[in-house]
Amino acid sequence: MISVIICSRMSDITDDLKQNIAETIGCEYELVVIDNSKNKYSIFSAYNEGVRRAKGDNLCFMHDDILYKTADWGMKVEKILEDESIGIVGVIGSYIMTKDYGYWDMMAPWVTGTVIVNEDGPIANDGDAYKDYINGGDEVVILDGMWLCCRKKIFDKMSFDEQTYTGYHMYDMDICMQSLDAGYRNMVIRDIDIRHYSNAQFNVAFCKGLELFHKKWGTKLPVCRGIHLSDRLLKDWDYHAKREQISMRNSSKYLDSYQSICSSTAYRIGCFLLKPIYLIKKIIKK
Repeated sequence: MISVIICSRMSDITDDLKQNIAETIGCEYELVVIDNSKNKYSIFSAYNEGVRRAKGDNLCFMHDDILYKTADWGMKVEKILEDESIGIVGVIGSYIMTKDYGYWDMMAPWVTGTVIVNEDGPIANDGDAYKDYINGGDEVVILDGMWLCCRKKIFDKMSFDEQTYTGYHMYDMDICMQSLDAGYRNMVIRDIDIRHYSNAQFNVAFCKGLELFHKKWGTKLPVCRGIHLSDRLLKDWDYHAKREQISMRNSSKYLDSYQSICSSTAYRIGCFLLKPIYLIKKIIKK
């Protein structure tokens, strides 16, 4: 049986998502929904609670904003997890993780797998956001956390790290590194199609989480799986990832500052006082 574990932003997941899981999973399953509508949990503590509640031999950690487009995906998961050398499986990830600052999504062209990203909401057309940039193997270092599956018993050796991290970032990268560190292989499943209805938020909290990840795992990095890269190329990508992360961190600080200003009382009062002027200008233009 598969225990489907979801940290829900509402008190329960939508009926559409329940129906989608029921119609596509193709095997015995249970839903383990962690109600996080009051922001009681971090993603780390929510998933650890899900593991404690789970009754299945196999676990599926999934976001509450995805839909399955492949029938009998649960049977595919059960089949691949029969190989006990495998730790965690997902649908998209990276062959490498650099030593400094790197995030898996920065690693193109060393990204592999498929996910359908619907950036404009439910009415947008399907489109492959990522699809096998290079012809490497199925083994990877990091898998994207929108959908991760594993056997429950690997949590005898690991857990989502509530001590190092808070919030909602780095849980996927950290648990994948724990899996490798425990001697398992992380794998991409290529014949399960999932549509994801949101994108990652690269804000200050994300950047702080990324720094914590690299502080924790720095002595184990860089690491490469599924392809062979020279030490020189890994070093070059380390430099590239560092520049990208510094740029992202600076941009996120600016965005957070802007959002803080917009939510301030002084800004709202100013907008209220200036509103008549905007209305008069609009009338004059007409």
